[in-house]
Amino acid sequence: MRSFSAIVKLTCRHALRSHIFHLLLAVLIFAVTFIPGTVGGGTASDFIRVSLLYSLWAVSLILALSSIWLGCFVMTTDVDSYQLHMIVSKPVSKITIWLAKWTGVNLINLGLLLLSAFLIYGIILYRYNNGDFPPEEREKIRNEVMVGRRVFPAARPDFDLLSQELLKRRIARLRLQGASVDTSPSSQEKMLKDARREVVSADSEVKAGQVKSWRFFGLPEGIRTPVYLRYRPYVGKVASEDQRMTRLLLFAGVARQKESAPGASVFDAKKANYDVYMIPLSQNPEQVMSGEFHEKMLRPEWNVIAPDNSVTVAAQNFDPSRTSLFFQPADGPKLLIRAAGFFENYMRAVLIIALELVILSGFACSFGGCMSMPVAVFVEAGYLLFGSFAVYMTGLTYLAGAADRFGVFVAKLLLVVVIPLQAFEVTGAVASGELIEWSFVWTLTWYYLLCRALPLYLLCIWIYRKRELGLIIRK
Repeated sequence: MRSFSAIVKLTCRHALRSHIFHLLLAVLIFAVTFIPGTVGGGTASDFIRVSLLYSLWAVSLILALSSIWLGCFVMTTDVDSYQLHMIVSKPVSKITIWLAKWTGVNLINLGLLLLSAFLIYGIILYRYNNGDFPPEEREKIRNEVMVGRRVFPAARPDFDLLSQELLKRRIARLRLQGASVDTSPSSQEKMLKDARREVVSADSEVKAGQVKSWRFFGLPEGIRTPVYLRYRPYVGKVASEDQRMTRLLLFAGVARQKESAPGASVFDAKKANYDVYMIPLSQNPEQVMSGEFHEKMLRPEWNVIAPDNSVTVAAQNFDPSRTSLFFQPADGPKLLIRAAGFFENYMRAVLIIALELVILSGFACSFGGCMSMPVAVFVEAGYLLFGSFAVYMTGLTYLAGAADRFGVFVAKLLLVVVIPLQAFEVTGAVASGELIEWSFVWTLTWYYLLCRALPLYLLCIWIYRKRELGLIIRK
């Protein structure tokens, strides 16, 4: 244990003397102190949200680079300077050396992360408490940004089943017309993807004058806090460009109990025996900017939660140009209910960033123990780029040919072994007041740290343990 703690101290001291570390530290201080006070949006809530988003994102990026550099640096420098040759001549195993160096790098990064996180938290609170914000803006910040709200997505149909049924009907119609149908796997796959795109588009579209309703299930009983409806409409097409002001009218369903049927149990009467009346949330259609997120408060006294713990909302298209509106599944509508305070949710985001740094430093120490400094940095950077590339390829909705299909196949194989950094992106959630669930933290820990990173660590430690240091001679 004395050797372990001594190597940890030497690792921290050695890392703190690195000039690259000094540069990253300066950039980190600049990001923590400068970004929260300079960036912001138009309203007070946008100002707090954007400040929190960019400052926390910058800290996570800088410390991720620091983890990669320090891990490779502390593992390769001792070998190149022949210091490790003297250490292994003593009764200290290479496994102890690896674990001690990994611990030292994590202590530095986690210390900087906590310091930066508390500074950002203090600056955000200072700006909120001392800012010249109207009372309604302060309430909006407390309810939409500085909070942890559980997200309830709208129930969606089975797009895969609907796509297959649409494709079957389309093929049957073509055969009735006497047209030939290409039954090759590539053609069938393309036709199925086109059918799915059509089904999703039809489910997302609200034509002029029409009403589209959504249902949400699994909401808690007896809550006395507001329920927030978040949505983002698009005009004409699901794209960020060419968006403009539009008009729509939102409705919320209010449940009213019906008289129980003869012989029905109390449970059945409570859960199923009711009608839903749609109540408009404003007297006239509201003007909103398409392509941007909007939120609407559903007050608890409205009793929008039905006896079966469901909520029904609807939107009617009043676009002045009579153009269709689109609500894509990824952007809602969704319901949000307060489940935790801002500090608790913020620290959960910090915990996920810390988990990301632990994984990255483990990769850096693993590759650094088996390779030279430039090669180790290159291999880890390539590993992370492969993960980002795999996520991008698997998210493609249109495949032009065999090359694209092969790329998607390779990307799916890569996602079995690589770790995409996008999975640890939580700054957007905490800046939007969305609760970071403990189940999500456990999922990241299990799938990425234990199932993917740990086997690679063990393999690299075994190679590091078998590595012959006498063959490493620098002239």
